Amino acid sequence: MSCVRVVGFLAIGILLCFFSRPSAVSAAVIDLTQIDFEYDSLAWTLGWKFSVTAPTSVNALGVYDSGQDGLAGPAQVALWLASGGAPLVQTTVPAGTDAALDGYFRFVPVPSTALTQGVEYIVGAHLDGDLATALFGGNGTVDPRVTVLDVRYSSFGSGFGFPDQTDPGTDGAAFLGGNIQLTAVPLPATAWLFGSGLVGLAGLARRRLKA
Repeated sequence: MSCVRVVGFLAIGILLCFFSRPSAVSAAVIDLTQIDFEYDSLAWTLGWKFSVTAPTSVNALGVYDSGQDGLAGPAQVALWLASGGAPLVQTTVPAGTDAALDGYFRFVPVPSTALTQGVEYIVGAHLDGDLATALFGGNGTVDPRVTVLDVRYSSFGSGFGFPDQTDPGTDGAAFLGGNIQLTAVPLPATAWLFGSGLVGLAGLARRRLKA
């Protein structure tokens, strides 16, 4: 087989591989691998403080679904700046199973909300009539674009509101509570450049054969 055909088939094969890859999908930033304990969540808004390692955007807010079988009642969830103020974005996750399930969380799409590197944020949720849990001691994984800083919760009996309190010794932990989905990671530019380079090599080999 000629050089031009080898290079051409290789280029086409690699490009088809990239084009045929399933589109990247959003996933829960915190993915629980096991549930160590649960507790009644009615009295608080439960959440966690975090920062991001690179600019990205939140495109869905979610809440913990104990049993993965639907929420007993509607749950409110919001994203704030860690300094407080009005939520940057908020929504209500409906009761039952209408909201999309991702791991142990049910998500509702929200308007894309930009997150900036170097800024701290808090996500929190009030689960009316449902159980809550926690990320603590390695019982889950975290999206590498996010650094979980500590737990956050509101005053006892306050219902839904900014979770302004924390506990010492909770670095890297989260009350769940709320969760987020980020904009999917795009195909790296190096992959496109590599495929384009192979196509260019095929064209160059073809021109040399014609010469």
